[in-house]
Amino acid sequence: MQGGGHASRGCGMTQAFASDANPDGRSGDLDLGALGSAISKKRNWLIVPTALAFLLSAAFVSVVKPSYTAEAEVLLENQENFFTSPGRAEVQPQQEGLDTDLVGSQIQVVTSTDLARRAVERLSLVGNPEFDPYAKGLGVVSRLLVAFHLVRDPMQIPAEDRVIATFEEHLAAFSPLKTRAIVIQFSSRDPALATRAANEIADIYLEMNSSAKREIARQAAVSLAAQIAELRIRVTSALDEVERYRANSGLLAGANNMTITGQQLADLNGDLSHARSDMADGQARAALIRRMLQEGRLAEVPDVANNDLIRRIAEQLVTAKAQLALELGTLLPGHPRIKELNAEITNLEVQLQSTAENTAQALENNSKIAAARVTNLEAAIEQQEKVVVVSNADEVHLHELETTAQALRDQLNSSLTKYQVASASANSMSTPADARIIARATPPQEPSFPKKVPTVALGTIAAFVLSLGAVIASELFLDQPQRSGVAVEPRPVEGRKRGIAQIASHLKEFGGARRKEEDEDAEIGEDGEIYDDDFGAKVVARATGPQGVQIVATRIADSEAANAALIGFARNLARDGRPIMVDLHAPAKQIEPLFDTQREEENVLGLTDLFEGGASISEIIRRDCASRLHFVPFGSGEAIDPNDLDTVLEALAKSYDFVVLAAPPFATSEMPKALAPYADFVVLAAPKNEESDAACAELKAAGAADVLVIDGTEEMVAS
Repeated sequence: MQGGGHASRGCGMTQAFASDANPDGRSGDLDLGALGSAISKKRNWLIVPTALAFLLSAAFVSVVKPSYTAEAEVLLENQENFFTSPGRAEVQPQQEGLDTDLVGSQIQVVTSTDLARRAVERLSLVGNPEFDPYAKGLGVVSRLLVAFHLVRDPMQIPAEDRVIATFEEHLAAFSPLKTRAIVIQFSSRDPALATRAANEIADIYLEMNSSAKREIARQAAVSLAAQIAELRIRVTSALDEVERYRANSGLLAGANNMTITGQQLADLNGDLSHARSDMADGQARAALIRRMLQEGRLAEVPDVANNDLIRRIAEQLVTAKAQLALELGTLLPGHPRIKELNAEITNLEVQLQSTAENTAQALENNSKIAAARVTNLEAAIEQQEKVVVVSNADEVHLHELETTAQALRDQLNSSLTKYQVASASANSMSTPADARIIARATPPQEPSFPKKVPTVALGTIAAFVLSLGAVIASELFLDQPQRSGVAVEPRPVEGRKRGIAQIASHLKEFGGARRKEEDEDAEIGEDGEIYDDDFGAKVVARATGPQGVQIVATRIADSEAANAALIGFARNLARDGRPIMVDLHAPAKQIEPLFDTQREEENVLGLTDLFEGGASISEIIRRDCASRLHFVPFGSGEAIDPNDLDTVLEALAKSYDFVVLAAPPFATSEMPKALAPYADFVVLAAPKNEESDAACAELKAAGAADVLVIDGTEEMVAS
């Protein structure tokens, strides 16, 4: 079977179809074939406007005077360096990020009226007809408008102001994204003038920038001069106050910027340290001499060894001992000479010890004298500390006054330095601007307006697109008002005839349309009628209303072959329209091939759920995974109310071209015969035999307009 061959294609689980249904219940599918046919019929509405737009745009680009645009580029950056500002230790680095506010402000300077006024003067544009159309006087129309006070007299506006207004219209400035560059564009009919103007604007901008910096420096110098004069007065007053307070409080300055009282206290502390050192030194040296005397090591004492008297006694003692030793070589110990020498040695030793003792006593006396000095110095220091404590408060206040005077002096020095720099910058005529020209304008070779080829192409394409949109809109919203939700007009009879002819054509491809009693040699005319066929005449006669073609589909008995034949028939209808198949049989096996074999849904929403309020119309409409066929399952209910069915079928007939009602088998249900009078025709899937002939007769007797018999045998399914 031709239609059943698509059932094997898999497309995933079949889901509830909602996107094709409009809020009013009608399908939203777009009939591209019908739309293309409508566009083809109205092709003159596309060709004529497109050709007219082409001719008009071609004439426009040929007649209009060309305009040329020249372009110069300026880069914003700090031009200060060590050589232009030698007073600075280092030059501030360039900003790495983009300051959009700064760039935007400089663009406003480039397009300002002051800059335009200077450029107009330098370029001598006053009197140029391109920039001052009224340079040669008013025309007739302009005079009439002025006479009736409809417009202001342009001759009352100064010529320079008129030129500036036009000049600003020809000037454009912008900054490329994420850059500090400014692109200056100027357009004119004369390419040389456009080039000269762009370069002149860039030069004037740099001059204005440099002049602005000099003006800022001049204003700073004036402000600093007044500030310096005031600071000088304040510094003098602060220094005078410091000296007066110093004199009144007695805090006269001494050495090392110290007050006299502080200096005296420092001197006393120094003397006290020396006295304590002398006392300790004398005591230590005296104790050392006495210890050495006891140990007999007097010669090792530095103070004894360095004493002249002790040195002479020691020398005499050494001489006496040497003489004694010499005499003992010849004389006995009892000899008077030996006794004399021993007595002399004893006397010298006593003198030596006595002299050492006197030296130690002298050192102790010196130590006592130093101790007395320490006592006196401590008393003097205590007295001086009282004097210093009394003057501390005055000294703190004096320090505050000195700090204030020093701060004013530092501020004065800083202001003097700034004033010198500002004065030098204000008087210098070579102050660098914070910008430089990176690309000067060159004479343009091609006009910037009009662009002939793009203008003609754009105008032609725009006319074609607008015309195409108008045709499509008229087709969707004017010629087919039922799409917009308004009252639906009856479908043309010829369209219904064409639909019937297409059904007949599909049936011949499918296996042939079989009448109950007549032959199968019907011819299909150009107008869609089926000639010499009672079936075609009757169906066409019923196809005059606004409803879609309603078809009752049934079979003699429930079989896989018959079900496949009806599904194949419904799928073939999708080639020429929007079909929907409604399952009216509770077991739902007859539309089982429309579901994907891998589906996992147990309770599929369907027609009975809509009647019971458990689902909406958009939730029960599903799409066949193998074609454009839509279908509605039976649902989870047990029976269908005929009154509710009439309302649903009426809504579906307004939305779909073909409504196929899949009724229960003819042999087990009376529903096919009950629905037959209300359908355009009945399709019976059954082999051609006596049983199918009898079924056709009963359906005709029940009121069916005509009955089509399609082959529903196993051989047909296999083919």
